[in-house]
Amino acid sequence: MSRPQDPDVEDRGTAPGLRLHQASCHCGAVRFRFLSHIEEVVQCNCSYCVRKAALHHRIDARHFELLAGARALNLYRFGTLRATHFFCRLCGTHTHCHPRSAPAQINVNVRCVEDVHLWLATVRVRDHDGRAWALDTA
Repeated sequence: MSRPQDPDVEDRGTAPGLRLHQASCHCGAVRFRFLSHIEEVVQCNCSYCVRKAALHHRIDARHFELLAGARALNLYRFGTLRATHFFCRLCGTHTHCHPRSAPAQINVNVRCVEDVHLWLATVRVRDHDGRAWALDTA
């Protein structure tokens, strides 16, 4: 991904209307950005997502850039060990994951996005029955 300066920049290589979102963990050690048009987020009820309380938004991995904190990231896997969940080892914030259903994509935790409180109420929240899905695909 290029290094655009304008927060409303469009990625000319993909669909128009993508916005650049800046995000970080709670302590700021892990910082990342991604291009996306966020209309919907997913709330999963699997055993892990319920505990971490993340709101997921899936993006193409090409639109994600880790800016800082690679050494601060820890990885967690469970169940089939195919999904990779990343969190800051300093503050514990879940930042993103590579879902097992789409390993070439990234689910970002939109609760990490700067100024999320200003627009989150305008976004559709879709429930995902990850608890049942995990049992069906185990």
